[in-house]
Amino acid sequence: MLIYLMRHGETDWNVLRRMQGRSDIPLNANGLSQARAAANEMADIPFDRIFSSPLTRARQTAAAVARGRELTVTVEPLLIEMGFGDLEGVPRFEYPEQCEVIFTDPERYVPVGGGETYQALDLRCQALLEEFIPALEGQCQTVLMCSHGGFIKGVVRRLKGRPLRDFWIDPPQANCARTLLECEQGRVRLIQEGAFLH
Repeated sequence: MLIYLMRHGETDWNVLRRMQGRSDIPLNANGLSQARAAANEMADIPFDRIFSSPLTRARQTAAAVARGRELTVTVEPLLIEMGFGDLEGVPRFEYPEQCEVIFTDPERYVPVGGGETYQALDLRCQALLEEFIPALEGQCQTVLMCSHGGFIKGVVRRLKGRPLRDFWIDPPQANCARTLLECEQGRVRLIQEGAFLH
């Protein structure tokens, strides 16, 4: 079974480099265009199921791909972005100094104002890879999952077996880029990361 793990299209907060987390920011005009372009690129991929994070930007992206297919988008809470609490909405260049560790030293990051820990994020990634995806095997051959940059990073980190300190070692996945996974006999492996692939 193949799984296309796609990041949502662009939002205004992406452009302004504001931390989004679980703030429910919709796609901007460019993001809607990116989602339509991605849908066109994947038009001949026979998806059996399409899943989305509960957040609007991911659901809009998934809906663009689902349009014209006899499929409905299923909201899956596991796919939601990492929550950043009081940091959400804050431009990157205005982060309090003690919060920079979220990117520079994840092992020392302590969430502020109700944010999610990296450990909690990793448990969600583990549940996706070891429970949710394997349960689809045998029912589906090709699946699309629309999610977010931080969550996809967590999934890739777990599949690569990297330590938490290397969470941000690779560039972020671009808006509407897809990471391709394969599940065989209950085991998920990484095929290609963050590409505009078919």
